[in-house]
Amino acid sequence: MFKASAFKLSLYEVCPQQYKFVYVDRIAEEYKIARPYLTMGAHVHNALKDLYEKVSPEKRNFSVLERLFRARWKENRRGFRDLEEERKWGLSALAMLKLFCQRMDLLMTPVMLENYYEYQIDPALSVLGRIDRVDQGREGLHVIDYKTGKFKADDVNELQLQLYSLIVEKRTHQKVAKASFLFLPSFQWYSITPQPEDYDFVIEDVKLRARDILGDEKFLPRINRYCKNCDFLQICPAKEEALRSIKITHVEPNYVTRPIV
Repeated sequence: MFKASAFKLSLYEVCPQQYKFVYVDRIAEEYKIARPYLTMGAHVHNALKDLYEKVSPEKRNFSVLERLFRARWKENRRGFRDLEEERKWGLSALAMLKLFCQRMDLLMTPVMLENYYEYQIDPALSVLGRIDRVDQGREGLHVIDYKTGKFKADDVNELQLQLYSLIVEKRTHQKVAKASFLFLPSFQWYSITPQPEDYDFVIEDVKLRARDILGDEKFLPRINRYCKNCDFLQICPAKEEALRSIKITHVEPNYVTRPIV
């Protein structure tokens, strides 16, 4: 069975060769590079999960969240050049968590909390996603995905919100009234309102994308603006062309960080 996720489909669209390294050759853990923003992002997500999962509503506040975050930080401090860079990213994370506590209703307990969820479309295809939270709203469910990076309209992936909405509706048999990205640095929301007819289009779109992936026998590299952050640049068949394109002369060392979906 082919298991599709928004990340998986987007990765193939960006670069079939990178997709092959991750999902066909399965060498992601060997070449995964620890990066500051990934380490920080993982700790923010985990601390927010801990807040809602381990702390009763009346005790949730920034002081408690900060303690949870610092405990998570001690588990993984990889990817930073030095203590000063680590301190910078840590303070940035605390700032967004403080803003979250100021703006978000901490008394509300999500009906679904950060975990992997899956919906089987047919015997050969399913969709899955790691959904941060689902809240119960007045008009239906609200699917929320945290983003620890700054809002950039060009980088918004609506397919992710559509897939998450589809998965949640099919699993709960309840209406998803809204699906949102919450950009934590500025507490900015980007939302869509899923419609029943949207899901048929989304399913057909996923089927077509899956067919393209499964039918690809070459997985050719695709030079693009993301090459400079590619974990596999040192073994890419198009390495020299990519280096010329992004105007760098070295490849980052190899470190291991969290797995991907």
